[in-house]
Amino acid sequence: MIGIRLPREAWEGVEEGTEALLDQWLVREGDAVAAGQPVATVVVVKTNYEIVAPSAGRIAKILIAPQDTFGRDRDLALLEEAGAAVAAGHVPAAPPVTTVASAPAVTSAPAAGPSPGEVAERIPLTGLRGIVARNMTAAWQAVPRVAAAAEVEVTACLEERRALQERLGPDPHISVTHLILRAVALTLREHLRLNARVVEGAVEVMADINLGLAVNLERGLVVPVLPNADRKSVAELATEAHRVTEAARENRLPPAAMQGGTFTVSTLGATGIDWFTPIINQPQVGILGVGRIAERAVVRDGKVLAAPTVILTLVYDHRAVDGYPASLFLTAVRDRLERARDL
Repeated sequence: MIGIRLPREAWEGVEEGTEALLDQWLVREGDAVAAGQPVATVVVVKTNYEIVAPSAGRIAKILIAPQDTFGRDRDLALLEEAGAAVAAGHVPAAPPVTTVASAPAVTSAPAAGPSPGEVAERIPLTGLRGIVARNMTAAWQAVPRVAAAAEVEVTACLEERRALQERLGPDPHISVTHLILRAVALTLREHLRLNARVVEGAVEVMADINLGLAVNLERGLVVPVLPNADRKSVAELATEAHRVTEAARENRLPPAAMQGGTFTVSTLGATGIDWFTPIINQPQVGILGVGRIAERAVVRDGKVLAAPTVILTLVYDHRAVDGYPASLFLTAVRDRLERARDL
């Protein structure tokens, strides 16, 4: 009898204590399998893996149920290696491993009310979607969060972006988002209480500045990390951001690429919204939401003018940082962006 496990390379670079999710079994107890046959799908830090049978045999026992989590060096199932029963070509299949919810109590229907209509689509909260749902629920319930917003005039940023693009040529493509990443990374150097995590009842202020960049995928949200972001130029951040975004969309990001973040930037400007309050990516203590760039009224030399601005919304964990230092961080990011040549 041998165990079926997630390969060790899937855990490389993954922080200790991180658990994987057993998404679904592709076989049932009692099924005969060939060597290398896919038997299950697993998600590790929002990366999908297919588990294969290490040799031919029979699935003797499934140890981890679908949608349960597990740690390193855990057997997911036990495999009875090929013998007489398998060679005969027929092994009775056991029922699938599922969790059956008890039937709800029968209550009398209301006297009248509109019909909910037909369900157009049912999206199960499994796999990556399930992990996103769990993480967001845990963060929403556990973190006493506060939001603060600042409107930033980005005239200088747009001019700096244009000049930088002319110097660099077409690659990498520079956007205002990359200037914001640079401004955030540099400002975190001076406001390290925002570059922190809440872990086991303590605030851990981190020495390295590793920015998470939220990337929306059809199957859910992932947050690849740009390590040592404060040591990278705008062009280097742009190159790395393009690389990890493309890898995420092609499902090529290893779990390690989404570990170790110390602060996250999430932008929804391309959708046309003005501002939003993102949910903190635990155990981090801060996240910055970036809205669209739009012409808005500003006052300059006593005159009301139209200028391009963006609204930045900082959401922070009040257990780790108070309102005054958090607000100083946000205004420092604003000041840095409004004099963009310092980037």
